[in-house]
Amino acid sequence: MRKPSAIAAAFLLSCVAGCGERPATADTTGSTAASAPAAPADPDAIRYDCQADTSVAVLADGTARVTLPGGERHELARVAGSDPEVYTGDSLYFTVGADAAYLSQQDGTRELACTRAD
Repeated sequence: MRKPSAIAAAFLLSCVAGCGERPATADTTGSTAASAPAAPADPDAIRYDCQADTSVAVLADGTARVTLPGGERHELARVAGSDPEVYTGDSLYFTVGADAAYLSQQDGTRELACTRAD
């Protein structure tokens, strides 16, 4: 098993104490820049919103893309024949079941709950 990237490990470690919804904050900078899109523009993608401002897009080509809060993206490949659906790559593991979806490190720690975005 590959070691988690430093950024992914730090992000997931920061969620251990609690990944509840964050209160909205006012933009005091006056910035009009748009935030980066959570996932690539793919009309066939199934999108999931996860705790800690993380998102996952499951693409029609059999891959999934995780977008972390800072905009860093990680591509995951589907595990062939997995039921429920499992995607893995870098240090991340995404599982999609009939009733729930979860994003975690490959060893199953630091799990984030995800809900379908549509």
